[in-house]
Amino acid sequence: MKPSKTKKTKTIPPVNQLETIEDRFKLREYCKQNNIITPDYFASDDFSKISQWAMKKNSFPLCIKSTQNLAHNHLIYILKAYRELPEFFENIQTKTNNGKVLIEEFIEGKAYLEVTLLNSQIKLISQICLSKTMKLQQKWRAFPVKLPQNIIEKIDAIIKHFDKLIESASNPIRFSFVVKNSEPVLLSINSDDDRLEYKDEWREQGKLEPLSSAQYPPNSSLINKINIYNNIKDHNLDFSSAAKVCSDSKVKYELIKNKLYFMLTSNNPKSLTEDFEKANAVIKQIIDSNQ
Repeated sequence: MKPSKTKKTKTIPPVNQLETIEDRFKLREYCKQNNIITPDYFASDDFSKISQWAMKKNSFPLCIKSTQNLAHNHLIYILKAYRELPEFFENIQTKTNNGKVLIEEFIEGKAYLEVTLLNSQIKLISQICLSKTMKLQQKWRAFPVKLPQNIIEKIDAIIKHFDKLIESASNPIRFSFVVKNSEPVLLSINSDDDRLEYKDEWREQGKLEPLSSAQYPPNSSLINKINIYNNIKDHNLDFSSAAKVCSDSKVKYELIKNKLYFMLTSNNPKSLTEDFEKANAVIKQIIDSNQ
């Protein structure tokens, strides 16, 4: 009688937390190794292996992205059907250095959050909304947000696993979460200062201190909502008429590259929503008439 063969378990070397900000796959591996909830995932530079994983998972939507942690959600796609996989895979491979692709479950939660730290302290929490497109893009960001104590405690516990990474960051470091069933799931980590809500001139409208001296929870009762309009081709468009239809909210807006950032500020959620609907109608009319 032949002895039965023991199936070998693949041992993955421990991931250095400093690498998690550069490599999305290593972030997933680090979370797994530290018992941090993470989406179900797989990574490869082989299309057949990515395809096999997607077919076995057989649950859409899925998220497909470069393992390189690129800025502004670059090369991240929402895979709504299997037929879209070849195009997205090829696009990622041709536009990255290592060609490695990460595919994972797309978690739709109650809220998407960005938690910003500076000097190892939480300075700002923003809620974000994603556009319903194939490319992963933000539709709006609202700030500052104060979270329920149980959620902030869970987020704090996750962040503590990245202490060395946080200490090494000279720019604001941003942890992105989705909250589902009262559990925050870490999606990504980035370090940069390109958020408008970090800028003093934008924070002033919401009566917020400079980011460097800000504290959590926030000391302002004002709500700020930055609405983002992508693919603005004509930088000479005048959006002042959209600002004028807002009756109760303060307005600040700016065209940056090919995006319009239109911020409304109010202490009344109802007024802010009504002003947004009026301004949004005007903005879309201006954009559509100049396509």
